[in-house]
Amino acid sequence: MPNIKPFKGVHPCQEYVDRVVLQVEDLSLDKANEIRSHNPYSYLNMLVPTLEHLFLRGSRQEIIYKKINENFEDFIEKGILVKDAKPAIYVYQISKDDLIQTGVWATTSIDDYLNNTVKRHELTRAEREKDLVDYLQQTGIDANPVLITYLPVSSIQTLISAIISKEPELSFLSDHDVVHQLWKVDDEERLDEFIKAFGAIQTSYMADGHHRAAAASVLGMQRRKLNLNHTGYEAYNFFNSVYMSTDQLQIFEFNRLVKDIAGFSVAQFLNQIRVHFEIEILLDTEVFRPRQLHEFGLYLNQNWYRLSARSRTYARGGLVESLDVTILQNYILSPILHIMDPRTDPRLSFVGGITSLEVPIQRVDQGDYAAFFTLFPTSIEQLIQAADAGEVMPPKSTWFEPKFQVGLVIHQL
Repeated sequence: MPNIKPFKGVHPCQEYVDRVVLQVEDLSLDKANEIRSHNPYSYLNMLVPTLEHLFLRGSRQEIIYKKINENFEDFIEKGILVKDAKPAIYVYQISKDDLIQTGVWATTSIDDYLNNTVKRHELTRAEREKDLVDYLQQTGIDANPVLITYLPVSSIQTLISAIISKEPELSFLSDHDVVHQLWKVDDEERLDEFIKAFGAIQTSYMADGHHRAAAASVLGMQRRKLNLNHTGYEAYNFFNSVYMSTDQLQIFEFNRLVKDIAGFSVAQFLNQIRVHFEIEILLDTEVFRPRQLHEFGLYLNQNWYRLSARSRTYARGGLVESLDVTILQNYILSPILHIMDPRTDPRLSFVGGITSLEVPIQRVDQGDYAAFFTLFPTSIEQLIQAADAGEVMPPKSTWFEPKFQVGLVIHQL
C-alpha cells in the first residue's frame, strides 16, 4: 500500500504557466538555446542557468547551483512561481484529441521505494543517481515527478471524477495542441479520502523515474542520519510522484541504434543473425514497425529486414528471458556485436517509441550509426509480471506516456 502525502506545492501562476513548464525528454542543447533566446521565464533557469559572472569564487558547479537557487527565489518573489499555503494533493489531466490521461499528484514515502512497496523493474546507474542526488542536495528542488501505476480502483476514480467536475487551478496548452489541467485538493476531509483510498491499493508499480526515486531515497537516508530529531514526516522523506492507473497509460517501445556491426560485412552480419532468426528483406519499405511479439525490424545499408526470433530463443526461458529486449540483447547485441552492458556501452543508443523513425533512419544513412533495430512494445502486463516476480528488466525496456512537464508542481525539500 503506497504511503502518499499532501505537500505545499510550488507551481507557476496561470499567467506564466505555459512559458515556465518545460519538456526535458530528449531536450537538446540547440533546443534549449532556442527556448532561452525568446523565453526568460522557462524552467531552464533552474536547470542550465545563464552565468553572467564566471569570476565568482567557487567551482563552476557551485556557481551553477548558486545561480539556480537565486533564479528560483527570484521567480517566487516576482510571483512567476507560487507556493501553496496549505498541503495539497493535485489531480492532473492531459488531453489531446480523443486521448485523456488523468492521475493524482502527491508525494510518496522513500520507504515505499526502499522496501519495494512500489515495485521496481529496472536497475539504476550509480553516476546518474549521483548527479540527481547532488542537484537535490544543493537546490532542494524536486520538480520532475516519478510515474507510478496501479490496477484501476473504482474508489480513486470516483474521487478524481468529483474533483475534475470543477474549474481547474491551472490550464494551459503545450506543443502539438496538448491541453494540461491541474486541480488542487486541500480540504482535509477530501485529502483523507485520497490517502485512505491509496492506502488500500495492494500493489503499485514504478513506471518511469527509477533514477529520480533512487536519488531522493539516497538523499533522504543521508538526512535521516544527520537529523537527531528525525520524525519521518520531514519533506526529505518523500519524493514527487504522479499516480496513474494502468488504463490511463500508453506504453511504447525503445528502439536501438548501434554504431557499428563489429567489422562484419552486411552479408556476414546477416548470416550471424540467421542462426537464431528468420530473415526477410522488405523491398520498397520506408519504415518497418514490428506487428507482434518476437518480431524485429532491422534497418541496415538502406534496406529493411524483418527478423522473426526462432522459438528456441524464448520458449524455454523465464519471463524476462522471453522479452524482446532481452532476446535482442542475448542473441544479437551481446554475442555478435559484443555490446555486453547496454546501460554503459557507448556504441548503443536508445530511441523512444514516440520519436519519428525517420530520424534514426537518417542517422544510419548519414553514417552516424551502422544499424537500427525496431521492437514491438513491452506490454504493461509483462512489466507487472516481472515486477511481481522480483525480476529486473533490461534497461530501456519501456517508454511510458505521458512524460511530465518539469516545473509544473514542485516539491521542496
